[in-house]
Amino acid sequence: MTSSSPRASVVVPAYDAEHCIEQAIASALGQTVEDLEVIVVDDASRDATAAIVSQLAEQDDRLQLLQLPVNSGPAAARNLALSHARGTWVATLDADDSFAPHRLAALIALGEENQAEMVSDNVLLCTDDSRTSPMPLIPHAALPAPRHLPAAEFIARNIAGRGSPRRSYGFMSPIFRRAFLDRHQLRYDERNRFGEDFMLYVSCLVRGARWWVTPETMYNYTIRGGSLTEVQSAADLLRIRIFDSELLNREPLVRADPALARALRRHKSMIDRCYYYRAFTDAVKAGEMRQALRLLFDSASGFRRIVQESVAQTPAIAAKAWRGGYRRQAFRRVAGTTTRTRSSFNLRSPAAGRPGHSGARDC
Repeated sequence: MTSSSPRASVVVPAYDAEHCIEQAIASALGQTVEDLEVIVVDDASRDATAAIVSQLAEQDDRLQLLQLPVNSGPAAARNLALSHARGTWVATLDADDSFAPHRLAALIALGEENQAEMVSDNVLLCTDDSRTSPMPLIPHAALPAPRHLPAAEFIARNIAGRGSPRRSYGFMSPIFRRAFLDRHQLRYDERNRFGEDFMLYVSCLVRGARWWVTPETMYNYTIRGGSLTEVQSAADLLRIRIFDSELLNREPLVRADPALARALRRHKSMIDRCYYYRAFTDAVKAGEMRQALRLLFDSASGFRRIVQESVAQTPAIAAKAWRGGYRRQAFRRVAGTTTRTRSSFNLRSPAAGRPGHSGARDC
């Protein structure tokens, strides 16, 4: 039976996840931390997801089902669960992923030992077949032991560069002290289906959250065929640009930390390229040539960014056309094993792609 203030709350957004939701719930309820609650939010699924969860909830009172009347995206689903969560710690789990049995116990212990507000582990990248062996997101050499993760490093690890492939730290799924989120009124931006995780993580860090990370791989992240699709909208990217700009201009902690400010400027530069490229290509595809030309020639920086991103995207586009998809390339790209990563446009999608219905975590 769940106590009135459980040790942990596990938040599971789900959309059309009838084939995998039972496994995700089993991994959450099977934690060695038994004093927990699992909150599944069905985001107006078209399949039997809600019925499956409802049946499981009758068998275990630690599980509850919430339902959204219309499909609203992973951020809205997580926020609804957070409004009902009672745990000291809050963990998020995508419906087609799973936890190792001791994950929450290990992360909570590390967080309490170091008085942290955020704690995460390494991610084990798994395909939904046996053709590719699971592999850790972050190589052992880059993360040999548990340590503090500064804000500047987290942001820098989401930026690709020549000769220094991005390790996509935004794919990590930290647990949070719920009191910290509530005290600072921090929630996911429900307007975004891309990068909403990144914005929440950075918002926590600039408000003083201490983030600890361990190299142990306890989060099993499933990569499915067709899951890394180009669904990031120009509007999503524009909101991330604005987010970066406001932090640079208004956030005292950023202005007082030169390394953090540099990392944010680099990140904003990358998002600028992605935004101009996405807005330009969207306009061309829609036949809105006046808008496309405006973006191309509105400023020298806009022209340069569109050209830069077009050149950077060319190998990925050619590879996709040659191989007929991004699947195996995407697995290597997420893991950071390519020499040059441009996965800003090749991350898992929210409603399309992964039925578990996560938003793309890094950007």
